[in-house]
Amino acid sequence: MSGFDYEQASLFPLPERRSAKSFMDEAIEKYGPIKIFGGFSGGGDSLAPCHWLMSNYPDAGLFHIVTGIGIPETQEFVVDACRHHGWPLTIIRAKEHCGQDYDAIVRAHGFPGPASHQFMYRRLKERAVEKLLRDTKTKRSDRVLFATGVRQDESARRMGYGGQEIRKIKAQIWVNPIYWWTRSDRDRYLDHHSLHRSPISQQLGMSGECLCGAFAHPGELEQVRAVCPEIADRIDALHAEIKDRFPWGWEGRPPKSGPPTGNVGMLCIGCEKSSVVQAAIADLFDEDAMTSLPAGWRTCGPLPK
Repeated sequence: MSGFDYEQASLFPLPERRSAKSFMDEAIEKYGPIKIFGGFSGGGDSLAPCHWLMSNYPDAGLFHIVTGIGIPETQEFVVDACRHHGWPLTIIRAKEHCGQDYDAIVRAHGFPGPASHQFMYRRLKERAVEKLLRDTKTKRSDRVLFATGVRQDESARRMGYGGQEIRKIKAQIWVNPIYWWTRSDRDRYLDHHSLHRSPISQQLGMSGECLCGAFAHPGELEQVRAVCPEIADRIDALHAEIKDRFPWGWEGRPPKSGPPTGNVGMLCIGCEKSSVVQAAIADLFDEDAMTSLPAGWRTCGPLPK
């Protein structure tokens, strides 16, 4: 590869920074997975590592979870990108394959707040991963490697991901190969390879493959409405249906709802980066002061009002 060396050059000058391939090779040597999958949500933090993964481990495959509350154009982007690049793709549907219906969950429990995110993650994503694991394994002792786009930043450290570039959860081996890439590293990689980015991701500041609302902030629903009115209208209709029993809305929080506890979920770190971090920053700085912060802090959409 000519030009920028994404394996060794560092825009994040820390001595412990390691290359993406070193993490993958360590996990493969230590755990001997029978299959490698990359999670492809449709956002930039999944497009870059998926392209890197398929370029370096061509026998790998990709997977995409249809949560039942995502923007359809996001799934279309994932399918089109995989077809264009010739990447094998497995789609797991939370409702059809795992019996997890977002609308039914909300009707029974109301919209989730941050404290309920793990519950939603287990229902909409974790069970889909477990299905992919079951479908892939042929023996009880088999292990499967899942690569994600989690990167080192304040959000990742605060939510319990710091220093966990490789993590074993029973038969699942989770690896964050681009953990030490900065946002600039990622963007330069995408530009270097002329990778077409999802219009939804660029407009919304997140992939849009899961809009469960656990980390939604005031004003976010209107952002969703601007890119996908159908989903916003569906959320409005759900709220109208349940508001007598669960009065808080998609952007609200249930009574006594606190902050998220433990890890957000191996496939949901971007949700926390896109809303909770900005909300916390908004509590500390006014809008004028925010303009003096590094650009990376302002890349996930407007601040909550």
